Amino acid sequence: MIQLTAVTTLFGAASAAAAIDAGLMGEPDERVLVISNNAPIPEVVPSLADTPGAQAILSRFDRVVDLGELLSPQQPSRWKVFAIDVPMQERLLRRYWDLGDQPVELVLESVHVPPAATIARIFANARIRILSEGLMSYGPTRDPQPHSFGQRLEGMVYLDLVEGLDPLLLSEHGISYHPVAPEHFRGLMEEACDAAGLPRVSDEKPTALVLGQYLAALKLISPARESAMQVRMLEEAKGLGAGKVLFKPHPSAPSTNTAALIEAAHAAGLEIEVVDPRVSAESMMVTHDLVGVVAGFSTALATAQRIFGLPTRAVGSELMFGALTPYQNSNRIPLTIIDFLHRNRDRDHQGVVEELGRLTAAVAYTMQPDSLVRRRAEAAAYLEQAPAAIRGRYFSQGRLNKLQLPGATVPPVAIRAARAALDRVPPQVSQPAYSYIRKVRGPRGKDDS
Repeated sequence: MIQLTAVTTLFGAASAAAAIDAGLMGEPDERVLVISNNAPIPEVVPSLADTPGAQAILSRFDRVVDLGELLSPQQPSRWKVFAIDVPMQERLLRRYWDLGDQPVELVLESVHVPPAATIARIFANARIRILSEGLMSYGPTRDPQPHSFGQRLEGMVYLDLVEGLDPLLLSEHGISYHPVAPEHFRGLMEEACDAAGLPRVSDEKPTALVLGQYLAALKLISPARESAMQVRMLEEAKGLGAGKVLFKPHPSAPSTNTAALIEAAHAAGLEIEVVDPRVSAESMMVTHDLVGVVAGFSTALATAQRIFGLPTRAVGSELMFGALTPYQNSNRIPLTIIDFLHRNRDRDHQGVVEELGRLTAAVAYTMQPDSLVRRRAEAAAYLEQAPAAIRGRYFSQGRLNKLQLPGATVPPVAIRAARAALDRVPPQVSQPAYSYIRKVRGPRGKDDS
């Protein structure tokens, strides 16, 4: 049996390699790693195989094949096939990747989008293991999958980023979950840094790592707002006692102007160094003696805290809760986790994680009430006792109204009746009423989708 593991990031490849080290990936006859680049502008982002330290991670696999090279100029993130072409595509991939007629097992991230979704469709008879998507593993399945897909699932392997918190991804299919202990991932990253010859650095000044994301490139916020968030990160780094900041742009982000950030750092009395974006954040955590890590809601914050034992700070949660649309946006769970952990970092960890488990289950239900229908009573019980401040921060009023959960203010039937009536009158008459409806219910299409 050949195990095909498809990843789009070095973090995904490292998670798979750590799972292999932990003995969680079975004993196939051959391990083939399928890499691809899902960056918004893949032409300007280096392949994960060219990332310093990647070779030690890739060594866990017998072969590495590049899906992007095969599909070019089509982007892997847009690769789809028609049903009638599936048998032909499987024959082509088997020949191109030298798979022969052997049975194939798939290890996939992000099964709801290409290229993983397309690979799963082409190898229609293959069993599937799900590979952790970082903090998204703790959230609901973005797009409901058919029962036939659920029957193919072997379970999910995930990096244990929040001790005591259970994943929810694909839980509607009753799958098993297998955590990768932090020491396996940390040991792998230390090996990767040593193999790449990355030196251990002792900075003269206390140093913090500041991580950029690519929120503007994803059109979640404007470039100006993302730049302002990064400036606030400098303030948090200084609050951690840093005299120097290592700023690492996200590897999938397009080239950005860092002049404003450098100017802001100097104005704050901070030395700043812009790090090669090819060097992973985890490698920086290994090679530098850091006083902390600062970011928005990046999975790397959980990695820094759980795996490397570093202090962390999150910036911009209030802005991002308002920016995530539609409500089901998969980033909502990572944002919720990071925000809640940082707002409660001085409390007992066990108590925080227990409450976080109830919170994430409730948020997940409101995101995907159809696939998580069995979680309704649990979500309602949590919202019934949750303070108004918690409901207001993590749940939209429109969503509570639509699902008629504790905290709802207007019955959905009343909203529908009012809109039906307003649709029949002139706009100059209906506009004030529509404005009120949006206030209590949420814009049409935002919380209704």
